Amino acid sequence: MTFAEHLTELRSRLIKALLALAASVILCLVFMKEITTFIIQGPHERALAYLREDYGDELKFKLIAESYQAPFIAYAKLSLIVALFLASPVIGYQGWRFIGAGLYPNERRWILFFAPFSLGLFVGGCVFGFLVMIPVALMFLAQISNPTVVEPLFSVSEYLSLVTLLTLVMGGVFQLPLLMIFFAKIGLASAKGYLRYWKFAVVAIFIVAAVLTPPDPLSCILMAVPMLLLYFLGVGISALVTRPKPAPAPGA
Repeated sequence: MTFAEHLTELRSRLIKALLALAASVILCLVFMKEITTFIIQGPHERALAYLREDYGDELKFKLIAESYQAPFIAYAKLSLIVALFLASPVIGYQGWRFIGAGLYPNERRWILFFAPFSLGLFVGGCVFGFLVMIPVALMFLAQISNPTVVEPLFSVSEYLSLVTLLTLVMGGVFQLPLLMIFFAKIGLASAKGYLRYWKFAVVAIFIVAAVLTPPDPLSCILMAVPMLLLYFLGVGISALVTRPKPAPAPGA
């Protein structure tokens, strides 16, 4: 394939990916109210339920619009992020069709192994963050000052930005086993090395969790514990994928 043909192929793949993204954006804008309602009624309502266990059912935990245009801007940003997530299979497929043609069979095999694994880990991390970690973080932030004395009023745009950011962070954090497998496969690390330095890994994981979560111990633990499990999962899979092949039998 000539250079001009490569450019033509790239343009075709980009157009298809952008069309998929545009369709996803339009779909998200059409259902913008439903999407934002779902996200607000998720972590926000869970955090409120946790707070009411300590402060009573009369407690109010409000989200407010600080200006006329702020909610729309926040909803539009949220729609774009959700649209990217919805269109990611098509975008990934178009990228694969362009890049995969120039790869060796063994390279294509590893990409086909990593891609679904990566997507599953990312979705799992996002779901865990949305359902478990973020409500706890919001609860802590809301009760820093006694909510029976200082009524909690939070900007809806800041809420959506925080929830979206923490959800994506958890999805990214769950990619840890893939990074470990990749480094083991290219020879920069090994399963034995991961096990040898597991104590340092534990300290590093808790430091990362403390940096990425709000400043409360429970949120840090809720991020660190899955990371520890994923670390040892990465150790096991690294040992499998780097296991030396048995020598062929004599005369085979």
